[in-house]
Order: sequence, then structure tokens, then C-alpha cells
Amino acid sequence: MRLIAIASGMLLLAVGMAHAATATPTLSPKDPALGTWRGSIAHADSDLQVSVRIFREKGALRGTLHGAELLMHGQPLDDVQLSGKRVRFTVRDDRPVRFEGVLEGDSIRGQARVEAVEGVGWAYREARSMPFSLGRGRPEPAPPYALRDVQVASGTVRLAATLYLPSSPGRHAGVVMLQGPSSKRRRDYAVHADRFARAGFAVLVFERRGTGGSTGDYASATYEQLAGDAAAAVAFLREQREVDAASVGVWGVGQGALLAPMVAARAPEIRWLVVISAPGLPPGENVAHRDSSLLAARGFDAADIKRAVSLDRRLQKWLRDGEDRAEIAALLVESSSTPWQRESSLPARLPAGPVPASWDWQGRTLDPALAWGAVKVPVLAVYGSADELLPAKPNAKAVERALRGGGNRDVTVKTFPSANYCLREVPRTPRDKWEWPRATAGSMELVTGWMLERAHAQAASSDRP
Repeated sequence: MRLIAIASGMLLLAVGMAHAATATPTLSPKDPALGTWRGSIAHADSDLQVSVRIFREKGALRGTLHGAELLMHGQPLDDVQLSGKRVRFTVRDDRPVRFEGVLEGDSIRGQARVEAVEGVGWAYREARSMPFSLGRGRPEPAPPYALRDVQVASGTVRLAATLYLPSSPGRHAGVVMLQGPSSKRRRDYAVHADRFARAGFAVLVFERRGTGGSTGDYASATYEQLAGDAAAAVAFLREQREVDAASVGVWGVGQGALLAPMVAARAPEIRWLVVISAPGLPPGENVAHRDSSLLAARGFDAADIKRAVSLDRRLQKWLRDGEDRAEIAALLVESSSTPWQRESSLPARLPAGPVPASWDWQGRTLDPALAWGAVKVPVLAVYGSADELLPAKPNAKAVERALRGGGNRDVTVKTFPSANYCLREVPRTPRDKWEWPRATAGSMELVTGWMLERAHAQAASSDRP
């Protein structure tokens, strides 16, 4: 998942990333960089364990990186090059990590460089370099699950998806993964899908309409259409012969978490929901927080931030009452050429006619509490107190209040300190020691354990006469 959104991201993957105990024979001089390399990136007072695989594909060097704490599983590498003894490659991400090192025998040592890291309302604006050391190791063992590329039909739209099926016998509890708006491809959630599949869940991850191999148009889609796509994915997973149709749940982050209660209303067969950074307030009410954090992190001064936040709130008011249209339209046009406006979530202008039904406009006034109040299945809602996209405390309270007010008796709400929107730990102030935005300790264990408990409870209930 990416460093913002996720992706992101979120969570610790139980895959061994320790140094290889037994080295494989050195390859021929023609391809000395090919193979699996294991080691670490020095980071603050600890090491980030990683595994890199370099291979040739159609004559060109390619590669992938695995890193549990980086929330990367099979993350593609760009610009993989070997020139003499010098090796370089870049980890594909919102903030790419560039590795440059020297290959000596069965080791590669050098520096990994990452660009500025955003906190909440500020950023380390200087790139950072971290030493890394990799040693040649054995290839990763085959995972305890099979992968199957499939297509999910949602009306006329075809959603490209990947099905993770555990190798263990019998039918398996299932989970459909719903993405945030900034990470819509299947590979962005590979780290989570891998973890859940290793725990014994059949996992379905699909690409949003209009993304990757999926047809349709995401930009013009309504929330009803997006919820329909997710409900179609739930129905597809339940139909698989390897899946226990009576024990299927949904995991969602960000916009996926916003959709989760709508999907539960469309698919009453869903048995539980796990939501990460779920809006409980109308998304438009969270926009001012998001723009304030984003603009501050990118170096804009207090006056620019104040202008953006004020315009966010006036736009939200107009969407509700329709008043002062001409004035707000003029303010948007006037600010459309400013750097702060282009970096914010503000539109360049108001729509010429009625407000579009697409999710980006509809979502500004959508009240998630109405959908949450109708959810009766178990819910785990997880937040990060350093969330840069929505204020965790009021949104968590709104979700919990709506669930309990609707009579839901199985509600768990957990907030991790210093965790962001994707449950990565980030420094809160410039005085904090610089830390790579690693996966929040304990968050994946919490989610996976909770899912297993609900799946086992469902299985026990189904076995009763």
C-alpha cells in the first residue's frame, strides 16, 4: 500500500524476513545480481527486514521487494540496473525508495534514499538516506495458498480480481477487501491478502471499476454503484466451492470503510465488518481537516491554510442549503490559480447544473451514520489518532454511537496512537525522532485475531442442530 493511503497499510505481515541461514551458489558473472537477497535497512535504532528478488523478464532486469514493516509484499521494482558492480533499483510507491549499492560476491551493500516524510500538519522536508545490507539467500517457499485471477460481473461492468485460496482442506471463511480511493489496484493490498490467506481465509481482492483490468468509469460512479460492485464481489466469493458461504465478511479502508455498511445492507449474508479509518461524519466535514494537514505538511503558511479551510466549510454549507452560490463560485474561480488551491481537495469551480451524483460530489454531504445505524453484524472499527485525512476521535464516536443506537451489541472500536490513516506509525511533531512510517505494532494481529474469532463463532453456530 502506499505511504499515504493504503494503501496503505497497515500492518505486520507474519512472514519471516530474517537473513538467510544458507547461501545458494553464486551465479555466473553474466547475471550475478539475479536471485533472492535478504537483509535489512538500518533505521533509527532498529533494522527493517526486507527480501528482494531480481530476475529477468523478456531480457530486461525486473524485481520485487517484500517488507513486512513497510507493508510491501511483492512490490514491483523500477529501474533495476546492474553496471559493473553497481546495483540500483527503485521501490514503486507514492514516495519511492531508491536503492544504490555495490555487489561484492554474495552481498549487496549501499544506501536507500527516501524522500520527505509527512507527519500530521508538518513534514521532514529533507530526503533521508539509510544504509542497507543484503545477502544472497534461498527463494521464498511457496505460500500456503493458491492464486486465481478471476472476473466479477457487476451489471455491465467486469471487475478484475484475484482470489486467494488456502491450501488446507475443507471450506474456508472468506473476506472481500474494499479499497481506499487512492489505492485501487489489487497489488496495493497484497500484504493484507497474504496475511489473511495465511490465517486460513479465502480472500477476494478486486480492482475498482475503470482501474487496471476492470471496465467501467470510476470518476463518474455513484456510491450506490460502488456498493453494488462490492456486493457483487461478496456474492462471487460466496459461490466458490472452497468457501463457507455462511462465513464471509468484509474488510475496508477509507472509502472502502465508508462503503462497508452500504454493502452490508445490499448483502445481508455478510457476517462481520472490519473497517479502517471509517468516516462516521459526512466526508465533507472531514475535508477541512484533510486540507489543513496536507497543506501544512507541504509547507504552506497559516494564511493559505486558513483560506482553504474557510472555503471548504463554505462549500459544504452551500451543498446543504444552496445559498450564496454566486459568491462561492467566484471565490473558487479566484483561487483556482493559487498553489494552495491546486494542492487542496477544493474543486476548481462549481458544477454548471445540478450537483453531480458521482461519489466525489455526493460524498461531501452523505451521512454515514444512517447506514451504520442499520448494521447488526459484528463490527471492528480501527483508527489512528494521527490520521491525516480525517479526525479519528469524532468519526470513531459517530460510528460507535450509530451502531449502538441501532441495537448492535458486538461493536469493537480501537484507536492506535501515532498511527495514520493507513495505520502506519508516523512522528507527531518535528521534535519526535525520525521514524520510517512503519506498520503499527499490533494492528494486524488485532484485526486477524478478531476475524478468526468471529469466523469460528459463526462456524460453531452453523454446526449446532
